[in-house]
Amino acid sequence: MTTNVLDWSTLDHKVKSYLDPETGIDIPQKAFPILMLASLLNISDEEAEDAITDGSMDRGVDAIYIDEREGRNAVHIFQFKYADKYENSKKNFPSGEIDKLASFLDDLLDLNKNLQKTCNPLLWNKVVEIWSLLEKSTISIEMHFCGNTLEMQETEKERADSTLGKHQYINVHHHGLSSIVNIFVNGNKVKIDDQLQLVDKDYFDRTDGSIRGLICTVEASEVVRLIRSPNNPNEVREEIFDDNVRVYLSRTNKINRKIIETALSDDGPLFWYLNNGITITCDSFSYMKAKRAPLVELKNIQIVNGGQTSNALFEAFSKSDNGLEDVLILVRIIETKSQPVSLAIAESTNSQTPIKSRDLRSNDEIQKKLAEAFEGMGFAYERKNGQHLDKAKNIRVDALSAGQAHLAYTLELPEVAKKDRGRIFSDLYETVFTDELTADHLISALKVLSNIEIKKKKLQSAIRKDVPFIANEMFLIDGAYHALFAVGQICDCRGINRHDHQEAIKITSTAIKYVNDVVEKAKRDDEAFSFNRFFKDAKTKTKIASYIHICEDKK
Repeated sequence: MTTNVLDWSTLDHKVKSYLDPETGIDIPQKAFPILMLASLLNISDEEAEDAITDGSMDRGVDAIYIDEREGRNAVHIFQFKYADKYENSKKNFPSGEIDKLASFLDDLLDLNKNLQKTCNPLLWNKVVEIWSLLEKSTISIEMHFCGNTLEMQETEKERADSTLGKHQYINVHHHGLSSIVNIFVNGNKVKIDDQLQLVDKDYFDRTDGSIRGLICTVEASEVVRLIRSPNNPNEVREEIFDDNVRVYLSRTNKINRKIIETALSDDGPLFWYLNNGITITCDSFSYMKAKRAPLVELKNIQIVNGGQTSNALFEAFSKSDNGLEDVLILVRIIETKSQPVSLAIAESTNSQTPIKSRDLRSNDEIQKKLAEAFEGMGFAYERKNGQHLDKAKNIRVDALSAGQAHLAYTLELPEVAKKDRGRIFSDLYETVFTDELTADHLISALKVLSNIEIKKKKLQSAIRKDVPFIANEMFLIDGAYHALFAVGQICDCRGINRHDHQEAIKITSTAIKYVNDVVEKAKRDDEAFSFNRFFKDAKTKTKIASYIHICEDKK
């Protein structure tokens, strides 16, 4: 697929909006990876920045994101290239580092302890985390070649697939300028018209104003046929899955493996009862009523719920052509031409998108009051994601980020703030956003966190540039929210109001020292120590709090 100047310019402007010289993101080549990680994997900018491993001794790996959300066990490994001139975007993505990545994968999957000598600290931390994950489950490894250029030449794509794909559960993805821009312009959605053959008379049709619904039963093989790529029968046509295409649904996570096992087992006939089925939205559907096993014509299909089930059935079918003969699945088809209604259906039926529930809360009275309070303070409070992109970055306050900081600092749940941020606008909403919460509380937590984040970003920048760094602050990459929690603990010990951020910031260095002391002890006690696992453990904050109180009582 060719590139054009409009595509290049569109992406270039989007990349430049991510520039932040104060935090070291001073050139497009540094901003591009953050934008792409956040967009392709549907993660926060903060999580994207923490995934970057680029720099000296990076073994050809620019970023690693380990995805354990909602039962996933996927490791996304990225290599990025950014053309700063349109002319250079006409070139193919360079394939010279395929062999570097292959060498890294060999060492990674062989659990080669010598890896530490050839990896920078950022990359090594990811390696330890991956090894920890490998001990308890099967993972998928998703290799991404991503650039604002043409994709690799076909022969080089084949070489990448054969060289990297020789390992089990490794998939290779190529992202070029055209496909990247397509994601931002229309979410990579393609209009799909198709048919579904229903089973017998197992269907029920109803209409409510402009919305029609059809509940029916279909054979699992029909779902497989529906989602199969017309160009490659061995692949799923990802464009049929609304937002799911961005997270590259792994067929190896524990939920999908259970679906596959059930479908192929003697319990196959029970699948209809054991599975929630799938939900399809469309512009219209039609069929001959009162007919046995009618054929339903569908226009502009999107599978908005049941992505895991659909992908798992596809995988099961690939393992055994006849394995799904007795498997039936419940399907709900909803006809609506209203985009808001379609999005609401996707949100309410899909439990895998907790962060989107933020939009449902955006008109809550508490959110509106906070927005008014922040406006009076000279800030733009973003009740919805990206609500004030037209405002200067230094005056924007993101509701989710503010909730995270408050959760760690005031509510003392740093492990939740780091790893389960989606819960802030779902099951923890009433806990985080109460009538007692004020804009001052949120801004103080954010200001103290910002002071910690500055130290973390300086650390990451030093490692990437291969210059001396403060080794005792390495834990901040995974433990920044625990450092924030520690500041709150010290404030309590010293009788300082946590919301006096100017005083709280003064003890940040002490908090970091205390947390590092606890980390060093944990390292001595556990040969398999990893920052990620340590800061995910709810017991860690108790250890930190106890140590702080002992130290402060001695003063």
